[in-house]
Amino acid sequence: MASDNNSAKIRWHMNRETRYPFSERPPDPEWFEPIGFPPPWPDRPWIYGVVVASANGVLAWRRAGPEDDPVLTVLGDPTRPERIADGRHLRHLRCFGDVGLGAQTLRDQPRLIPTPQELGDPPVPALYRFREAHGLPSHPRAIIYSLRGGLDLTGPLFNTPEMDVIVVGTTSAAAMLSHRGAQPAVGIIAESVQGPAGLRRAHERLFAERGVRYLACEGGEKILRALRAAGLLDEVFVTLTDRVIDETAHEGVLKIFDFEAEGADLIAEGKISPSSSWTFRRWRFNAR
Repeated sequence: MASDNNSAKIRWHMNRETRYPFSERPPDPEWFEPIGFPPPWPDRPWIYGVVVASANGVLAWRRAGPEDDPVLTVLGDPTRPERIADGRHLRHLRCFGDVGLGAQTLRDQPRLIPTPQELGDPPVPALYRFREAHGLPSHPRAIIYSLRGGLDLTGPLFNTPEMDVIVVGTTSAAAMLSHRGAQPAVGIIAESVQGPAGLRRAHERLFAERGVRYLACEGGEKILRALRAAGLLDEVFVTLTDRVIDETAHEGVLKIFDFEAEGADLIAEGKISPSSSWTFRRWRFNAR
């Protein structure tokens, strides 16, 4: 992206995280300010959610059809600088480890490949150099949460060179995927992930068996709620847009956490300019 898009750079006017295990120099200072992280836990990854919400806190709703895309609706005009900044921010947050997605998110966005450079993006060599400079593989590993194993194994995510996929699911999901020939191309971690204890064991195994240290969970909302209930969701990066969603116009409306009511700490806040109506925030649930 050209340097004249520097107006789309997030300026963190408040940032309380001063630990920089990936160095204080961001992948490209023209695009980004540095993002620090605590160390991972001794037995599991540090897990951070990444979401976009409307001004009144709406994340998603039950789609009325293929064209009814909640995320694109909440984001609005794709050419505005805030939207560009949010896209860069999402890709920047993929530079520090691996990426988690729910099976429904993948069904809703079948062409999604959660890498620093998505399909159709311009090249972003600085993001890949940053990962490789810190001993990470070129692409993040995709951690897919699936209770039943009903995944489209012909999709781009499962057929991108050098893209490793690990499915976290139940024993029935593992059996289904094995029956369909997913292994050995797809790694599988089977636990009783319907409950907090099993979900915690699965992430301990991701840490011990797969070396996952930082995990950016891009949703969906049900996965984030399950991680929160299990005490595993350490923090959430939230982009708040200026769109106001009429909740009565949609079914199954899902909203972002009430962070203050749940005792989360505001770790960072930023905008692309003081006059912008979008706000980028970072809320932390678990102190480290």
